[in-house]
Order: sequence, then structure tokens, then C-alpha cells
Amino acid sequence: MRIKAYSLFLLVSLSAIYCSCTSKKASYEYPDTPQATFEYIYIDTLVTGGDGLQLVTRIYLPKGEGPWPVVITRSPYPQRETTGDNLKQGQQYVKHGLGYILQYCRGKGGSEGTYKPNIYEREDGLALVNWVAKQDWCGSIGLFGASYTALTSWIIADSLPGKVKGIYLHHYGVDRHLSAYKDGLFRQDILTGWAIDNANEIETKPFRDPDDPYYEAYRYMPQAEMDVNLLGAKLPWYRDWITHTDYNDPYWHTGVWAQLRSIPPKIKVPMTIVAGLFDHHIEGTIKGYELLTGETKKNSRLILGAWNHFYQITPEAHTPMHAKDVDVFDDQFNWLYQVVALGRIPKGEVLVYYIGADRWETYPAWPIPVKENKTYYLTGQKDKTHSKAYLLSAQKEPDKTNRLKFIYDPQNPVMSMGGETLFNSPKRRGSQLQPEVGYRDDILFFLTEPLTEPLTIAGPVKATIYMSSDCEDTSLTYKISEVLPDGSGYNIRSGITTLAYRNDRFGGRQTYTPHEIVELTVETLPVTWQIKPGSRLRLEITSSNFPEYSIHSNYPGIWSEQSKVRKANQTIYIGSEYPTHIQIPLGEENL
Repeated sequence: MRIKAYSLFLLVSLSAIYCSCTSKKASYEYPDTPQATFEYIYIDTLVTGGDGLQLVTRIYLPKGEGPWPVVITRSPYPQRETTGDNLKQGQQYVKHGLGYILQYCRGKGGSEGTYKPNIYEREDGLALVNWVAKQDWCGSIGLFGASYTALTSWIIADSLPGKVKGIYLHHYGVDRHLSAYKDGLFRQDILTGWAIDNANEIETKPFRDPDDPYYEAYRYMPQAEMDVNLLGAKLPWYRDWITHTDYNDPYWHTGVWAQLRSIPPKIKVPMTIVAGLFDHHIEGTIKGYELLTGETKKNSRLILGAWNHFYQITPEAHTPMHAKDVDVFDDQFNWLYQVVALGRIPKGEVLVYYIGADRWETYPAWPIPVKENKTYYLTGQKDKTHSKAYLLSAQKEPDKTNRLKFIYDPQNPVMSMGGETLFNSPKRRGSQLQPEVGYRDDILFFLTEPLTEPLTIAGPVKATIYMSSDCEDTSLTYKISEVLPDGSGYNIRSGITTLAYRNDRFGGRQTYTPHEIVELTVETLPVTWQIKPGSRLRLEITSSNFPEYSIHSNYPGIWSEQSKVRKANQTIYIGSEYPTHIQIPLGEENL
């Protein structure tokens, strides 16, 4: 069964559905999938949520006596027509034998109340699921959703009525701080952009240039006053996000965020959890799977594909013929039908796609096995083919210490070109063709010799970098890319940190004495990617990656309260005394 996208953003808006099970590696053949033979009835109604508010609820049921298996999702993203029989996904699900229910969140799509992102989803969601469970026409229930609509299921998944038999969720992290920050740097392209697009408080939205979506707002200083001064409305919830930078700040450990993080270990029903290698929620989505109990994992799955938040596959340069062999749109209906309608107990597994190798692999658990770690050292030797690049070598640098310097100017940041957590910038997100080596003087470039055997990356890449700065706080970022034999390069992963949060992203803000040499250890998000013989690894080091991350002012303190910037003189140290290097986790080479 396949669902084609009616809206790129939400699974609740998917359009057409037809039978297939394409993946050789998915291992689910899904017997007894029904044909589209069911007639149905459609109902617009109001269901009482928290605080007695009436919430718009749209129901598709097969005709007949029932009771019927039904699936439920809740969304803050109303379609243009919020009533009437026009939900394509609902029509297709019910024609194939699954009742379908969509409710609009409080304050959205005609539902009563005021929309405050994330706050009311537990009480309203539990009210809906418990109401459905009591209806005579309901035999069993499944929950599903993607992005925010997945949040609306995660947040209730520990307190479900017995009729709920399974949950299928895409692209949402259960640890909000992990989705919002990396070492004090805010992920603006997703969260600032999302706030502008979805804030009911903003009466007139600013023009959204696809080549420069809200970058003026992202760069505004102090960011804590951007909402009022540029958008004409105060967004208290956004101000909370951008001012509570520490992971251990009580804001992230009370209320809805603490509750969300506490739920996965309490879930008792089977789950399928879908993550994307270039989706901004990848870290928190995988964390949701990791936090499930061993008993629940026995019947649950993690699917990790080479797509971004919109299910677009990158990079195209690797000719990903099989990247969609595991079609999560097909899989969602089939899995829910087996679990909810037929009462079958699913088997647990981890399905992972390898970029470059262009194939899926099945594992019993996450993280996937790592054979060994491959280390590449930064050297001061010039690359033979690029005068503006240094050699990245499997051999340590000789005894001498080299100092490589660059100047970081926050008023001229390095723009993101490709990125794993980009969202609003369509030409930049995912894996993209990289600019040529040496295109900026504030980036240090390193290249390996052409590889003579496959290099299969199976997890996060870790960098150990020795640096100093003349500022009391600053940022440092690195990017690894694959350079194909024809010279074109495509980003694989990036890592970023600050001196204030060095080596302890879960701790509090630290101090730094200018010119002190410090060792920084920074990990990327996990990736599964096979680099073929003949390609080279490219490493870049600089101090900004905008708009994927907020621009560091080079002053200490909370980033969103900064009102001025200054240049930073950065020094990277390499050699036997300071063995700056990257470490790559190697998976199986015979993929």
C-alpha cells in the first residue's frame, strides 16, 4: 500500500494509496492487506477536550455495524477546508478497512481555545483517545503522526486505554533541548522559522523569500527582542526556547518537556519509529527508540532513511535507486493494519539505509555494530592537488607543532551549504554539492589521498581539536564531505561546539581564558554512508554555520541577549603534542 504526498509536510495530508511492498530488506511482507472495497461514512463533529473546550474532529468509518479498527492523529496544521469529506488519506484508509480520525489542536482549524505550542496536547489528546475508546463503533485503536503530529501521540503514549494496540510515529524527538541546541548554539533554521510560521500572535507574516527565508529575523540582535521589534508580537514561548540555553536549566526538566522525556520507558504497546539522516529531529527521534524498554523493543522498529523532514532523498549524486525501497508511507498503513485490525504481534528490528552503498540493512538493535575506528590526523603538509588545502592523513604529524589560523567575523558568517538539521532553507538542507576548496579564507581545508578501499561510516564521527582564541567565548565547527573522483564534493556530517559548553553539552556554561589552548571533543549526529574507492575525505574547520545554527557573537553569555559582535582570532594546533584528528566508526565493508 503506497501513499503519495498531498502535502510534503504532513502525513495527515497524504493523497493516494495503493498496494505494494517493495523492500527486499524490510522483511515485512504484510499478508492479508485488504483491497479498497469498503464504503464509508464521514462525520464532522466536536469532541470535548481539556478545560471543556470543543475541538474539531473529523471521522471516517466503514459502513456497517462494526466495531471497527480506527487510527487517530491530531494536528495543528489545518487544511484550507477544515470540514467536509476532503481528507485524501482518510478516504484511502477507510476504503481499505481502517477507520480514520483527525482532530485539530486547540485554537487551530476551528477548535476552541488559544493555541500554545506543545502545552495542551496531553490533556486534549487523552480526552480524544478515551472518548474514541468508549464508542460502540471502536474495536481497536492505533496512533500515528509525523513531526508535531507525532508529538501529539508521544505525549500521551504512557496513559493509553487498552484498545490502543500500536503507534507509528515519524520525525519527532522526545528530548526538546537536543532538538533545539548544540552546545549553546540554537538551531534557527528550524525553530525560529517554525515559530514565525506558526505563531497565532503574528497578525501579518513577513515575506518568506525561498532563497533567504527569514534570515533578517534570524540575525536580529538581541534575538530576545526580535519578535516584538520585527514581527510586532511578543512570543513568550519562543523567548523561553532562546533564553534557556543550558541542558540542565529547570525549563527543560519541568512541565511538558520533562513529561515528554519521561514517557518512552512507560510505553507498553509496539511502535514503529521513523527517523531521517537529514531530519532535524534525528537525534531525539532515535533517543525515543533507545528509551523504550527491552520488552517493548522486542515488538518495535526503528527505520532510518536517507531523507530530510520532507522525505526528500539526498544526495542525488550517489544515484540512490533503492533509498525508497522501504517506503514509510506504504509501511505505515500496512503495519497499522496488521497490528490494529488483525491483532498481530509485530517483530522488532532496526532498518538502516547506507548512502553510497545504496542498500538497506537489517539489525536486531541500535546502535548498529562498529568493527573499529579509523583515525585521520590533521597535518600542516599542503595537499598535492590543492594549494589551499592541507593533508588529512592516517599517519600522525611529525614532532613539530603547527599553528593554523583564521579570523572569524560574525558579520560575515559561513553560510550553511548542506546540513542535517536545516528545515526552512530548501536549497541548503540535506547533502548538497559543496563549494570548491579554498572558497573562503576563514575556513581551513584538509583532504585525504584517494581511498583505495571502501570506507563505511556507521555512527557519529568524532573530532578532537586543539584550539585557542583571543575571545572569552566563541564557536568552532567542522564538516566532513566526500569528494568524488570527478572533484565534486557532498557533505556527510558536521559538528559544532562553543568554548562555553566545551566537552560537556549536558552541563552548565563554563569560562575560558583568552589564548588558552584547550582540547575540544565534538561528535556529529550518526550517519550511515559508504565512501567508495577513488573518493577522498574532505574536512573543513571554521567558526560559523548559519542559518543551521545561530551566529556566535564572540562574547560570553546567553546568545539571544547579545546586542553586539566582534571578530575572533582563532588558532588550530596540530602535531605530536596536539594530535588534532577525526575518528570514524567503521561498519561492515562488504555492503
